[in-house]
Parts: sequence; structure tokens; C-alpha cells
Amino acid sequence: MKKPTPFGKYYLLERINIGGMAEVFRAKAFGVEGFERLVAVKRILPNIAEDKEFIRMFIEEAKLAVQLNHANIAQIFDLGVVDGSYYIALEHVHGRDLRVLFDRCRQLGEAMSVAQACFVAMKVCEGLDYAHNKRDQAGRELSLVHRDVSPQNILVSFEGEVKLIDFGVAKAAGMGGSTQAGILKGKFGYMSPEQVRGQDVDRRSDVFSCGIVLYELLTGERLFVGESDFSTLEKVRNVEILPPSTYNRRIPDELERIVLKALSKDAGDRYQNAIDLHDELQAFVYTAGEFYSRKDLAAWMKKTFGKEIEDETVKLEGYRQLKPPTPMIAPSPPIDPTGEDLRPTIRAIGGSGPRAPASPFAPSPPSAPADAVPEPVRAAPSQPVQALPPQSHGSKPVRKPTQPVPIARPAGVKSSQPVPVIKPPPPPAVSRSQPAAVIPPLPDKPRSRRAVDAGWDDDDIETRVY
Repeated sequence: MKKPTPFGKYYLLERINIGGMAEVFRAKAFGVEGFERLVAVKRILPNIAEDKEFIRMFIEEAKLAVQLNHANIAQIFDLGVVDGSYYIALEHVHGRDLRVLFDRCRQLGEAMSVAQACFVAMKVCEGLDYAHNKRDQAGRELSLVHRDVSPQNILVSFEGEVKLIDFGVAKAAGMGGSTQAGILKGKFGYMSPEQVRGQDVDRRSDVFSCGIVLYELLTGERLFVGESDFSTLEKVRNVEILPPSTYNRRIPDELERIVLKALSKDAGDRYQNAIDLHDELQAFVYTAGEFYSRKDLAAWMKKTFGKEIEDETVKLEGYRQLKPPTPMIAPSPPIDPTGEDLRPTIRAIGGSGPRAPASPFAPSPPSAPADAVPEPVRAAPSQPVQALPPQSHGSKPVRKPTQPVPIARPAGVKSSQPVPVIKPPPPPAVSRSQPAAVIPPLPDKPRSRRAVDAGWDDDDIETRVY
């Protein structure tokens, strides 16, 4: 299996399609706690990326398509740019496009069944009707037109789902930068007459394109195809159509009437909405008893593409086993300048909850607040009370009398000098919120009653605020 190629926050697994303006990759995205998703990444080709007009159109596509959330429209997840290459990440559909189904039927020497062709066309109509009637957050109609309804842009999953993709030439009324007059966008053989003439188009143009797709599925023949692009455009402009029953005698008269109405040259004579075409097809299949469902389409896909499905399943299983090339390492815990781990919970002085026992090896505490009132401490008459200099970190609670830590005073060190503390290995789970430095007792000096009760030497009794 080919090594994944990093691309922003995605890993490109393999290229599955390429067109004149963009290429499509199967890719994988990773997240926290083992989250992962298989997506399709559509990236603009490097030679097209310099075209500012196309970049604008590509961004508009993503802005429009991301608002569409329907079972028959592939969901857009993300829009981004990596090293100057714009891309969109969209739902990965495990299946084939309608052009592959059309070619497979021709290889088998038979057209698609009437019930199956009607089912696919009805699902396309449902997606188109949703997009045509989509409103923005303010409740205004977007007047969205796909403008490129063709077999290559209709995906059929191996589970029988039908999804419309690629709003790359879609246009919403009122958006800045409308399509320039005379510039043809879309595939010539699936355009409407008004689109070929460069006129303004609306949802009825998509109805015409959907009619072309239905015609070809029923007959197994291309409708508008010529020796050149010019001849193809001329056939579309003049709407040169033979009745579908010419190629397939099994097509009922009622269904032929529906197809020819969708393909009317005058937009006013067609179905005015995609849902109208859907309803006519639905009424026909009910009347003719041509019932068909997603389950039936899934069974046909698995039967027709059995070998491909097995290969795809093995490949997808391999993709599921892929992990990020660089393992996600947990960030190091914050470290204090003294070298101490700062992960233990730090509690505010005077806060609620139990406190961890103080450690004699913690950093020195900060100085007392300016407005604090020191607690009076009685000192021995022969020795003045020595106050320790202000400290810089932490807080210092009073050690309980039952926990003195004896530390030997070095010879020759006066009682007024601070006693050096030798740090042994730090104890586990030391709380920084309550460090305490304890000065040990001096056994060779007379001790006052308070010092005896507290277990401290008179030299060690200090004025402190906690």
C-alpha cells in the first residue's frame, strides 16, 4: 500500500479521479482519542491555481455546498489552503458514479431496468429540489442552480445511496461575481438549450439535465453527442431528440411522455420544479407496479460490482489500520524554574478542601501581604526574634508540632544564620500549595515553655503570616 502523503491536517491515500481543473483524493483525517474519518479531498490543480476567477468560483462552491445537508447531496466538511493549493474535504462515498454504471450496463448488453432508472432519477430530483429551495439564515432564497447535473456528478454507493456532488459551477442569485455571459460551464452534452446560448438559467435548466440522464439510463444511448464539441452544442441548441422508445421498446408510453416533457426545448413547457418531475415518476412507478427501493439498488450494485467491492473492502480495511505517521505525543508537564513538576493541583490559601502535607523540601514561600497583621509571638528574653527574609514562591503553612524535622546545624554557624537544608529525593505527590520550611530545634540552648510545647527552639520562633 502506498505511503500516505501529509496534506495539511489530512493524509492523502490515493488519487481516485482527476479532471481538467481539480483532482480528487481519498484521504484520512485523525483526531484525539483515536478519532478518524475517511474523506474525499478535492484539490485544485497547480496550473489552475493561478486563475483568480476559478479560485473565486471554487471558494463560492464550498460556501454554498457547505450549507446543504441532505441525504442525496454529498456533505462538504472543510475548505482550506495548503501551500497555496485550495481544497475542499467532502463526504467519501464508497461506490461508483453513474457513468460507470451506464458503461457497465452497455458492457452487459442491456439497458438499466425501468424501475431502477426511475428510482435513481427520483433521488436526484429530491437532492435538486432541496438545493433549489435552500434559504439562507435570514430566510431569503438562495436561488441555487447546480448547472452541471451529469452522470459523473451522481454517485451511487454500494449500499444503494444516490448522492449529487460537485457544485463547482453552481451560482446563487445576488452573489458578487456572476457568471460572465457567453462563458459555458458544465459538460456540453448535459446542458440545457438556454445554457448553451449563454442566457440566464434557473432551476428548470437542472430539470432538463436530469431528463437527459434519465433518457440515457432508459435507452443505454447517449442523447446529445456529436463528432465535435460544436456539433454537440448544435444538437443541444436545437434539441434534436428521438423518442426513447426508439432504442428501448420496453419503455411505457406514460414514462416516455414524462421524459419528453422534461426535455422540452422551451423552459416554460418543462416541469417547473424538480419535485414535479419526481412526483410524476413516483406516480408512474406506483401505477405500473415498478416498485424499487434502496435495498434493491444495493443488491444490484453488489451483484454487478462484486469483485470490485471485495477489492475495495480489503483496501479500506488497510486504510482503517493506518495510524498517523508521527505519533501524537502528550505534551510535557509544566516545569517550575526550581525543577519541580507543576501538575499537582494548586489550591489557593484559605480555599476549601483537604490539603496535602507540607514538605520541608519545597521552594521558599512568598512574602506576607502588606495588609496582613502578624501574629504576636513570645520570644525568649535572652534571644531576640529573628525574622526570615521575604520569600518569592508558594505559601507556607504552620507545621504541626508532631512533625518536626530535625536537621543538624553545622558547627560554627550562629543561631541567627539560616540553617542550610540538604534536600533528599523529593517525596511523591508533593503539593506546591502548602510548602513549609522548618528550622530544627537546638538541643544545646535553654528553651522557653512555649518552645518546649511546640518542639521548636526559641531562635526558630518567627513572626509569620499564613
